[in-house]
Amino acid sequence: MTLERGNSLMPVHAATLMWPTGIATGAGLVAGGLSFLVSLPTIAIAGPIGTAIFWFALVGGGVAVLGGKGDRRARRWAGQYPWRFASGPAALAGLGIAVVSLFGSGFFGAIFTGLASAAVIWVILGIIGMVAGNKSA
Repeated sequence: MTLERGNSLMPVHAATLMWPTGIATGAGLVAGGLSFLVSLPTIAIAGPIGTAIFWFALVGGGVAVLGGKGDRRARRWAGQYPWRFASGPAALAGLGIAVVSLFGSGFFGAIFTGLASAAVIWVILGIIGMVAGNKSA
């Protein structure tokens, strides 16, 4: 399966990376760095990493729907199925934050933290997808 000038990895890239990773990574690094600096008297790593994962998924999903740099197929799909689209970044963030929180808050605290952050991202991106999902595609 080859698309776009013989690049066989293009379908995989389009299916797995639905948002521009540079913008999402920058947002995650800035948010994680600021969170680390705020909690600097105590050397805590889990909180800033969780903050970085949260903002990476939220900004990445938001840019994929709203921005011009995202994949147009992702915008079209988000317009048709906003809650399904929002479940991808929400699951990524929920799992990442649960794994990071496992070290600081125990098993049940990590599950609750992961589910809560996934729910917040799911609701925010679902509403963004409903309102502005297919307008720019």
